[in-house]
Amino acid sequence: MPKEAAVRIRRTLVSLAAAAFVLAGCSDRAQAPLAPVVPAAPAHALGGSIDVSGLLQFIGTPDLSPPRHAQKYIRASEGGFVELNGFRVDIPAGALPRDTTVTIDLPSDAVLAKRLVAEFGPHGVQFNTPVTLSFPLAGVLLGSGPIGVARWEGDHWVNLGGSISTDGTRLSGTTPHFSYYGGKYIMAGG
Repeated sequence: MPKEAAVRIRRTLVSLAAAAFVLAGCSDRAQAPLAPVVPAAPAHALGGSIDVSGLLQFIGTPDLSPPRHAQKYIRASEGGFVELNGFRVDIPAGALPRDTTVTIDLPSDAVLAKRLVAEFGPHGVQFNTPVTLSFPLAGVLLGSGPIGVARWEGDHWVNLGGSISTDGTRLSGTTPHFSYYGGKYIMAGG
Protein backbone atom coordinates (compact mmCIF):
# COMPACT_ATOMS: atom_id res chain seq x y z
CA MET A 1 0.00 0.00 0.00
CA PRO A 2 1.40 3.41 -0.95
CA LYS A 3 2.34 5.78 1.84
CA GLU A 4 -0.32 8.34 0.82
CA ALA A 5 -3.11 5.74 1.07
CA ALA A 6 -1.96 4.70 4.55
CA VAL A 7 -1.96 8.33 5.73
CA ARG A 8 -5.47 8.83 4.30
CA ILE A 9 -6.77 5.69 6.07
CA ARG A 10 -5.17 6.80 9.36
CA ARG A 11 -6.77 10.28 9.03
CA THR A 12 -10.14 8.70 8.26
CA LEU A 13 -9.88 6.43 11.32
CA VAL A 14 -8.87 9.35 13.57
CA SER A 15 -11.81 11.40 12.21
CA LEU A 16 -14.22 8.52 12.79
CA ALA A 17 -12.92 8.06 16.36
CA ALA A 18 -13.32 11.78 17.07
CA ALA A 19 -16.85 11.72 15.67
CA ALA A 20 -17.70 8.72 17.85
CA PHE A 21 -16.53 10.58 20.96
CA VAL A 22 -18.61 13.63 20.07
CA LEU A 23 -21.68 11.51 19.36
CA ALA A 24 -21.18 9.64 22.63
CA GLY A 25 -21.35 12.92 24.51
CA CYS A 26 -17.70 13.24 25.40
CA SER A 27 -16.58 16.83 25.46
CA ASP A 28 -14.71 19.32 27.56
CA ARG A 29 -17.91 21.21 28.33
CA ALA A 30 -19.64 20.62 31.66
CA GLN A 31 -22.74 18.50 31.33
CA ALA A 32 -25.63 17.94 33.68
CA PRO A 33 -24.83 14.95 35.88
CA LEU A 34 -26.84 11.79 35.48
CA ALA A 35 -29.35 11.01 38.19
CA PRO A 36 -27.59 9.07 40.93
CA VAL A 37 -28.34 5.42 41.33
CA VAL A 38 -29.74 4.92 44.81
CA PRO A 39 -28.90 1.49 46.18
CA ALA A 40 -31.56 -0.43 48.02
CA ALA A 41 -31.48 0.24 51.74
CA PRO A 42 -29.84 -2.52 53.75
CA ALA A 43 -32.09 -4.56 56.02
CA HIS A 44 -30.50 -2.95 59.07
CA ALA A 45 -29.86 0.74 58.44
CA LEU A 46 -29.91 3.55 60.93
CA GLY A 47 -31.89 6.40 59.49
CA GLY A 48 -35.05 8.40 59.67
CA SER A 49 -35.26 11.89 61.04
CA ILE A 50 -33.23 11.75 64.22
CA ASP A 51 -32.54 15.08 65.94
CA VAL A 52 -28.75 15.45 66.10
CA SER A 53 -28.72 18.49 68.40
CA GLY A 54 -26.80 17.76 71.58
CA LEU A 55 -25.36 14.47 70.31
CA LEU A 56 -21.64 14.06 70.82
CA GLN A 57 -19.69 14.47 67.60
CA PHE A 58 -16.60 12.79 66.21
CA ILE A 59 -13.67 15.00 65.24
CA GLY A 60 -12.96 14.83 61.51
CA THR A 61 -14.72 13.20 58.60
CA PRO A 62 -16.44 9.89 59.37
CA ASP A 63 -15.23 6.72 57.68
CA LEU A 64 -18.34 5.28 56.00
CA SER A 65 -16.62 2.16 54.71
CA PRO A 66 -17.80 -1.21 55.99
CA PRO A 67 -18.32 -2.66 58.44
CA ARG A 68 -21.38 -0.65 59.50
CA HIS A 69 -23.29 -3.71 60.80
CA ALA A 70 -22.44 -6.43 63.31
CA GLN A 71 -24.45 -9.31 64.64
CA LYS A 72 -23.94 -12.25 66.93
CA TYR A 73 -26.18 -15.05 68.12
CA ILE A 74 -26.38 -14.82 71.92
CA ARG A 75 -27.62 -17.73 74.02
CA ALA A 76 -29.91 -16.39 76.74
CA SER A 77 -28.48 -18.73 79.39
CA GLU A 78 -24.88 -17.64 78.67
CA GLY A 79 -25.12 -13.95 77.76
CA GLY A 80 -22.38 -12.33 75.74
CA PHE A 81 -21.47 -9.18 73.86
CA VAL A 82 -21.51 -7.63 70.40
CA GLU A 83 -19.01 -4.95 69.40
CA LEU A 84 -18.59 -2.76 66.31
CA ASN A 85 -16.03 0.03 65.90
CA GLY A 86 -15.97 0.70 69.63
CA PHE A 87 -19.76 0.52 70.13
CA ARG A 88 -20.64 -2.41 72.36
CA VAL A 89 -23.50 -4.12 74.17
CA ASP A 90 -22.84 -6.46 77.11
CA ILE A 91 -25.67 -8.86 77.91
CA PRO A 92 -25.57 -10.71 81.23
CA ALA A 93 -26.60 -14.36 81.42
CA GLY A 94 -30.39 -14.58 81.79
CA ALA A 95 -31.07 -11.03 80.54
CA LEU A 96 -32.48 -12.18 77.20
CA PRO A 97 -35.92 -13.85 77.29
CA ARG A 98 -34.73 -16.31 74.59
CA ASP A 99 -31.69 -16.99 72.37
CA THR A 100 -31.43 -13.98 70.03
CA THR A 101 -29.32 -12.59 67.19
CA VAL A 102 -28.21 -9.23 68.57
CA THR A 103 -27.22 -6.45 66.16
CA ILE A 104 -25.44 -3.10 66.10
CA ASP A 105 -25.89 -0.77 63.12
CA LEU A 106 -23.97 2.44 62.56
CA PRO A 107 -25.38 5.22 60.38
CA SER A 108 -24.36 5.25 56.74
CA ASP A 109 -25.08 8.91 55.99
CA ALA A 110 -22.44 11.55 56.70
CA VAL A 111 -24.56 13.66 59.09
CA LEU A 112 -25.49 10.86 61.50
CA ALA A 113 -22.18 9.02 61.05
CA LYS A 114 -20.38 12.05 62.47
CA ARG A 115 -22.41 11.66 65.69
CA LEU A 116 -21.95 9.17 68.52
CA VAL A 117 -25.08 7.18 67.70
CA ALA A 118 -25.97 3.57 66.85
CA GLU A 119 -28.96 1.29 66.54
CA PHE A 120 -28.96 -1.70 68.86
CA GLY A 121 -31.36 -4.49 67.98
CA PRO A 122 -33.58 -6.22 67.57
CA HIS A 123 -36.13 -3.62 68.61
CA GLY A 124 -38.88 -4.84 70.89
CA VAL A 125 -36.82 -7.27 72.95
CA GLN A 126 -37.44 -6.55 76.64
CA PHE A 127 -34.61 -7.69 78.91
CA ASN A 128 -35.12 -9.55 82.19
CA THR A 129 -32.27 -7.45 83.62
CA PRO A 130 -30.75 -4.32 82.04
CA VAL A 131 -27.92 -4.63 79.51
CA THR A 132 -24.96 -2.26 79.26
CA LEU A 133 -24.32 -0.14 76.17
CA SER A 134 -20.86 1.37 75.65
CA PHE A 135 -19.75 4.11 73.27
CA PRO A 136 -16.20 5.05 72.24
CA LEU A 137 -15.00 8.48 73.33
CA ALA A 138 -11.66 8.39 71.50
CA GLY A 139 -11.83 10.92 68.68
CA VAL A 140 -14.97 12.56 70.09
CA LEU A 141 -15.17 16.32 70.63
CA LEU A 142 -16.06 16.84 74.29
CA GLY A 143 -17.24 20.13 75.68
CA SER A 144 -17.55 21.14 79.30
CA GLY A 145 -21.10 19.91 79.98
CA PRO A 146 -22.15 16.59 81.49
CA ILE A 147 -22.76 13.71 79.07
CA GLY A 148 -24.78 10.53 79.21
CA VAL A 149 -26.46 7.82 77.17
CA ALA A 150 -29.76 8.75 75.53
CA ARG A 151 -32.47 6.75 73.72
CA TRP A 152 -34.39 8.08 70.70
CA GLU A 153 -38.14 7.83 71.35
CA GLY A 154 -39.55 8.62 67.89
CA ASP A 155 -39.44 12.41 68.16
CA HIS A 156 -37.18 13.21 71.12
CA TRP A 157 -34.21 11.94 73.12
CA VAL A 158 -34.64 10.47 76.62
CA ASN A 159 -31.54 10.82 78.81
CA LEU A 160 -30.68 7.63 80.66
CA GLY A 161 -27.62 8.86 82.52
CA GLY A 162 -24.44 6.85 82.38
CA SER A 163 -20.81 6.99 83.34
CA ILE A 164 -17.41 7.59 81.80
CA SER A 165 -14.70 4.97 82.27
CA THR A 166 -11.86 5.90 84.63
CA ASP A 167 -9.48 6.27 81.68
CA GLY A 168 -11.98 8.53 79.87
CA THR A 169 -12.23 6.36 76.74
CA ARG A 170 -15.79 4.97 77.09
CA LEU A 171 -19.29 6.19 77.88
CA SER A 172 -21.59 3.49 79.31
CA GLY A 173 -25.21 3.21 80.40
CA THR A 174 -27.88 0.57 80.89
CA THR A 175 -31.18 -0.04 79.14
CA PRO A 176 -34.16 -2.41 79.47
CA HIS A 177 -34.60 -2.72 75.65
CA PHE A 178 -32.98 -1.97 72.29
CA SER A 179 -33.53 1.10 70.12
CA TYR A 180 -31.47 3.98 68.73
CA TYR A 181 -28.96 5.21 71.33
CA GLY A 182 -26.41 7.96 71.41
CA GLY A 183 -23.95 9.81 73.56
CA LYS A 184 -25.48 13.17 74.36
CA TYR A 185 -24.98 16.29 76.42
CA ILE A 186 -27.37 16.19 79.36
CA MET A 187 -29.45 19.33 79.33
CA ALA A 188 -31.18 20.68 82.43
CA GLY A 189 -34.81 19.52 82.45
CA GLY A 190 -34.39 16.83 79.78
